Amino acid sequence: MSWETRAANNLLPLSWDKGSLSQALREWRYTGDYHDLEAPSANCELCDHPDIRYQFEIRNLHTAARLLIGSECIHRFGIAATDEEGRTLDALATRKKVDRDRRQLVEDARRRRLVSALVALANVEPNFDVHSFIDYLQTRGAFTPKQLATVLWRLRKKGVVHSPQDFKLTIRRGREKAQLLSLKDWEMALVKPCLTTEQSAYLEKVAHRRSGLDHLLD
Repeated sequence: MSWETRAANNLLPLSWDKGSLSQALREWRYTGDYHDLEAPSANCELCDHPDIRYQFEIRNLHTAARLLIGSECIHRFGIAATDEEGRTLDALATRKKVDRDRRQLVEDARRRRLVSALVALANVEPNFDVHSFIDYLQTRGAFTPKQLATVLWRLRKKGVVHSPQDFKLTIRRGREKAQLLSLKDWEMALVKPCLTTEQSAYLEKVAHRRSGLDHLLD
């Protein structure tokens, strides 16, 4: 069964126009309501695709019916979004809104996993000041190189389940760049999975410069 057939079976009974999928789709809007199920456990209510984690709610302008669907179906079937004032957006603006909302869902999920790991660490290591780390995270959205190396080492030492990729590093300030370059080899190994592409490129650039200087001094 094709995507269109499944979509028609699910959408037309809830639409004003029950004869044409293309016409019925014009009745539906994505208004910005979305949900994270925290696991890929649902089916898309439009195309029946399984294992949906992030649900985006679309509403019918005439019948008030609602469906929870995957973000790709909004793009695939050309469902328009509305802005905060209820105005219908064009295709480009709709894509931007949906993609922005999906990125926010992913970011919120990452933050929840990160904080859960910190709290779990505090439960097995009473001397760990979890509140200071969470406060810093809320203020800057990332950790300094020393903070990151310390917390990742403690998480590994205590066997706390975590994903290093959930932790972000900040090196915007000069002293933070200096911290990164002063890390010991084992600390750098812990921190490297957290680096962005730009941060990795910066590290390689500095290493290349140092190698060139060392060669000149030989």
